[in-house]
Amino acid sequence: MWKGLAQFVIKNRIVLLVLLVLSTAVMGFFASKIKLSYEFSKAIPTDNQRYQDYIAFKKTFGDDGNLLVVGIREKNLFQLNNFIAYQQLNTSLKQIGSVEDVMSVPGAVALQKDSASERLNAVRIFADTITTQQALDSMAAVFYNLPFYRSLLYNAESNAYLMGVRINKDVLNSKERTVVINNITNTVDSFSKQTGIVTHLSGLPLIRTVMADRIQAEMKLFLIGSLVFSILILLAFFRSISTTLLSLAVVITGVIWTVAITYLCGYNITLLTALIPSLVVVIGIPNCIYFINKYHTSYLKSGNQNDALVDMVSKMGIVTLFCNIAAAIGFAVFALTKSAILKEFGVVAGLSIMVIFVISFILLPSVLSLLPPPKKPELK
Repeated sequence: MWKGLAQFVIKNRIVLLVLLVLSTAVMGFFASKIKLSYEFSKAIPTDNQRYQDYIAFKKTFGDDGNLLVVGIREKNLFQLNNFIAYQQLNTSLKQIGSVEDVMSVPGAVALQKDSASERLNAVRIFADTITTQQALDSMAAVFYNLPFYRSLLYNAESNAYLMGVRINKDVLNSKERTVVINNITNTVDSFSKQTGIVTHLSGLPLIRTVMADRIQAEMKLFLIGSLVFSILILLAFFRSISTTLLSLAVVITGVIWTVAITYLCGYNITLLTALIPSLVVVIGIPNCIYFINKYHTSYLKSGNQNDALVDMVSKMGIVTLFCNIAAAIGFAVFALTKSAILKEFGVVAGLSIMVIFVISFILLPSVLSLLPPPKKPELK
């Protein structure tokens, strides 16, 4: 059976290579559409009572996942220069794209009764332009006399003040969120440099953005690192640039398919699925080593390239297949769990491992049959 498969692959190598290239191009198109997940990973099973209570709470009361807070601790905030700078910070934050509103001390309002219309009108406590310390002190006195803002915008005991920045939710679920968060961070840093007041940023938009950017950076780092180590190992084993490039072509093709599979399954890149491309590299390289090492050994015995390739596939095909099946099953069992993030990891990892075997099985013998026979230094 395996000998027949080997002869079929070698005989139809051009057709198979064209099909593989075309299908990889299509999968590359899908892979380009993959997005990072900007939400916290759902590690808790969705049928867990606690999780359902949380969803019910969000449905009833909503959530504040789009609120970023800027905190300061400054007893001299109401000194004229400091407060003017704080006002400018409030204005600058409002001018940042995708910032919907800013809740802060400079924007605080007081309710005044309108006897004519019998309504309560909201009136700004602090004027846009404050020129004297005396005027600021009188406005601050009005602010402190309103208990509503106590423990909401300030804590009198610790001299802590809070500024809430509301960001558009649609932007927070897109890649533009990094730009918005960086603009807010830079604006706050400029205020700190100008006044010497230490600022502290927190909130889900900041935490999720930092985590998503870290996942993206680490995904690239792990992938590049695994490829570099693979190159060194392949050069040490085979001492051949063409063999090394062929093995890299196998794993890079596998990575493209992996990312595309993630997209086609309806998943985004999460903390766990970001590891799968590196996993594919780690599994794909041994496949290449098994096949090519057997090819060299068979060529040394027979001296015939075609016979060596048939022997390579017929002997190592079954071995590599079962190794990949065992690895795929080991990761695919996560798909049976009730945790969403583990289920995604198990599905994509299991499918990707089997795909890398098919790619190895087609690409290696097909390309090796088109290359010249291995030279003596490569066979040592």
